[in-house]
Amino acid sequence: MRFKTKVAIFMLAVLLTFIGFNLMISSAAVDLVKVGNKAGYEIISNVLASEQTIPQHSTSITG
Repeated sequence: MRFKTKVAIFMLAVLLTFIGFNLMISSAAVDLVKVGNKAGYEIISNVLASEQTIPQHSTSITG
């Protein structure tokens, strides 16, 4: 088998793999990922907000 034929078969397999993967992923799964990502950002912002409200004590001896 020639090298060009092998490359053509490989490229066709890659193309079919990407098309098949995109058909398997439903829009509902994408929406779930977006909701989870948004919830993660809200959790991070809540943690940062609560850390900012905690009184900070000075560690210096003079201050």
